[in-house]
Amino acid sequence: MARWTALLPILVALLALRPPESQEPSSAVSPELLKGYVGASSCGDCHEEIHAKWDSSRHSKMVRPATPEGVRGDFSRKRIILRGDRYGLEAGGGDYFITESKLYGDTHKHRILYTLGNRRIQHYLTELEDGRVVVLPPTWDILRKEWFHSMEIVGPGPEDGLAVQVWNKNCFGCHVSQERRHFDLETKTYATDWVDFGISCERCHGPAQAHVERYRETEGVETGVADIADIVVQTRLDHVTNTMVCAQCHSLRDTIAPGFRAGENYFDYFLPQLEYSLPRLHDPAWYVDGKTRRFSSNALAIWQSRCFLEGKIACTDCHVDVHRPEIEENARLRPENNALCTRCHEGIGRALTAHTHHEATSAGSSCVECHMPRSVVSIKATMRDHSISVPAPENTEPFGIPNACNLCHDDESPAWAVENLNAWFPGTGAREKLIQRAETFTRARQGSEDAVERLVALAADASEPPLIRANAVGYMSRYAADPRVFAALVRALASDEPLIRAVAAPQLGQLPRSLERAQPFLVRALDDERRAVRMGAAFSLMNMGIHELSGDAQQKFESAKQIYIARAATSPDHAPTQLDLGKFHLQNRDLVAAAEAFETSLHLDPDQENATYYRALARLGQGRPDEARKLLKKVGEDSEFHASAQALLRNLSERQR
Repeated sequence: MARWTALLPILVALLALRPPESQEPSSAVSPELLKGYVGASSCGDCHEEIHAKWDSSRHSKMVRPATPEGVRGDFSRKRIILRGDRYGLEAGGGDYFITESKLYGDTHKHRILYTLGNRRIQHYLTELEDGRVVVLPPTWDILRKEWFHSMEIVGPGPEDGLAVQVWNKNCFGCHVSQERRHFDLETKTYATDWVDFGISCERCHGPAQAHVERYRETEGVETGVADIADIVVQTRLDHVTNTMVCAQCHSLRDTIAPGFRAGENYFDYFLPQLEYSLPRLHDPAWYVDGKTRRFSSNALAIWQSRCFLEGKIACTDCHVDVHRPEIEENARLRPENNALCTRCHEGIGRALTAHTHHEATSAGSSCVECHMPRSVVSIKATMRDHSISVPAPENTEPFGIPNACNLCHDDESPAWAVENLNAWFPGTGAREKLIQRAETFTRARQGSEDAVERLVALAADASEPPLIRANAVGYMSRYAADPRVFAALVRALASDEPLIRAVAAPQLGQLPRSLERAQPFLVRALDDERRAVRMGAAFSLMNMGIHELSGDAQQKFESAKQIYIARAATSPDHAPTQLDLGKFHLQNRDLVAAAEAFETSLHLDPDQENATYYRALARLGQGRPDEARKLLKKVGEDSEFHASAQALLRNLSERQR
């Protein structure tokens, strides 16, 4: 093996690391991480009324067993055609079935095991022979009372040549509680299980074992009166930690580590997938001004809000009845009720029409219609934008960002809205900030030279939300040759905001002209309080070719590397994640571990792009140069690694002489 480790400098040079691909939020929760959880039924023993309320809410019903009480779809229709394919519907004896002909290649009747959703849309889940729990194509629109194809919501990647949503691979982490995937790599099968259906008590209150034991063993303690330090109460948390409880599900994120518990810091377990990091597809997750476009990211939106940043509001300040979150049943959240907002904005409340320039009873005088418009794209619906900002019709035509004025006055133009806003609110800068964000991020994505100055200024602007500043930082590595970028990233790495530091850390390792200057800042970041930052710092140091540090720094370096390795373990069934892990081990001079990760990735997806090249690297790592040579010869000229393969072949030939 030692003979082939001499090739490591060449291999590493040929395969420089890039920030890892985002992986779907997932859970590979070990038994150790499940310690202390008792399940929702234990909570119900004492908190009967609250438990009953939660049990009837949509949080508890995210996923439920398919029963006559829970199934909302009309199975009496017997046969339906969706996207040209025929499906059979059947119900009997309390069971439900869907017949289709794609998953196994022939006609197959699937028993529906679970329902997913219960308020607007309901999906139907079945289990395949290999343990994959999949979303069957027929989906019921509860509001419109019609069937539609599940692919109208999102088109996932191919699974065995067939587009199918595998629930226990990609989605289940926020639909059930204390879940375990139980994926067997050798057989590529699943034995998934979980403690509770839906979003249960302990997802928001933390593990309850100590709390339950205390109250069961202590006579005469009145529930809810004594100190409750052994359980998390979200409303007693500061506004930042409070919103992190919701953000564990309500944010588009990358999983760093499993086992998040209410009250802990989001950035030790997750990192938001920001606008800069995602391709601009037909259905993007973000608008180009940094606002959320796709649903289920309300936490990322509220983190941009001045109400959160300056007013310190949290999710539970508006969604006060957390055990029954249905907004349509909460009078406080109705559009015509401004009381939640005027608690703070008292002056506006006293002179409402002077501020709104609309009749007091009209939609134009509703706080949420103007400042939380329905611009977020959901499942066959739109939802309110939780960034709680101002209308910016200037961004509508050039950037395709809806504005509140024209969502209501759809017979008027954005120019008309601009004219009115200029007359009503002269000299205000809030709209200008939104315009500058959209222009800056659009130019950065296009690679415009004038974007650097804009990005540097935006990243340093303390009046901007940390999420927006972090997005500006994320774009900077596209301008690695610009001398202004290094200084801006160093400033970002010293930010008080963990999100900004976490984005800056992996970017610094991508500036080839500044590697030596970057090292001391990155070494310092290995001691950052947040796991996401430490991982990014280790990533950059390795990308700089640094594998050992002196003194205590080396131990911190190794610990930070383990964060990345543990991250990959949360997605043992995701080929791209395992491929990235192989590259990481290669940079870490661990050929054996790299070979294992490459083999795992290829076992999961033998036909992935550049599979031959990566298989050759695995053979080198296993000390099998003859096989590696044969594989390298098969890397065609159309491969991005053709030149790398040829260089390795030449080196192998020289070593053989």
